[in-house]
Formats: sequence, structure tokens, C-alpha cells
Amino acid sequence: MEYFVGGAMVVIIMLCIGFGWGDIAVLGVTVVGAFIVLIGAFFAFCLAALAMSERKTAVFTEFSEERRFPCAVYRIDGSDVPNMFPCEMIMRGKLYVPDKEIKVLYCRPFRSAIDKNALLTIILGSIIFIPSAVFAVVKMVEIIGGMAALS
Repeated sequence: MEYFVGGAMVVIIMLCIGFGWGDIAVLGVTVVGAFIVLIGAFFAFCLAALAMSERKTAVFTEFSEERRFPCAVYRIDGSDVPNMFPCEMIMRGKLYVPDKEIKVLYCRPFRSAIDKNALLTIILGSIIFIPSAVFAVVKMVEIIGGMAALS
């Protein structure tokens, strides 16, 4: 809710300063494009982590509450390793079975595990957001270049 109030305040201040509705629309599109680019960069980072991972046998031990969202913790080679992504909340009982050996990808540089849910999230997110980020950058460059040519 506070984001909408903050956005409304920015629009009101921009109108008071003398910006037009077209400028405000360009700002809005740029902000949305920047978020898409950041999400695309995040999934590119996840692909790099995936490339540095090795397949390991792990056992689910618990849910960690140390982060903002709870994540699964796996025991890999005698040490507890948190999952890269938050745990699935809806099918929690079926997906995370204690004392059951599963295969995970262990990313040693980031000391995190990538289970099947995280792997699916990385693959689908990369397919959707990396091309979207490239498209957003191209369009933002076109819009800003067009505005500079008009000035």
C-alpha cells in the first residue's frame, strides 16, 4: 500500500514541477523495465550457480527460519546446507520428507543446495525473464534515444 502512496506522491510532485503525462508514463515504463532487467539478472546469476553445482545425495533435515522466508535445510556430506529458494508452502508435507535421501545440486561457492523445486524455478524463470530483460533493455534504449532526439 505504501508503494502506491509513494508512487502517487511522485506523480503529484512531477505534475507540480511541470512534467507532462507522457514523461510520467515513460518513467513508469522505465521503472517496470528496470525491475524486469533485475529479475533477469537474478536468474542469470542462478544459472551461473547452477553451472558451478555438483550432484550430491542429501537428506532433508528441517526448515530454517533464519531468512525472511523459510527454506529447506539439507544434510550434505555431514553439514547442513540451506536451499537456494524458499520452501514450497502448499505441498510442504509431500515434497520435504525427513530422512529420505534425494539428489540435489550443491553449489559450493554459495554454500546452497538446489532441489527439484529450485531447479524448476531457475529453468522456468530463465526462460521467461532473461529474454524479457533483453527485450526491456532494447525498448528502454529506443525510448530514451527517441526522447533525446526530440530534445
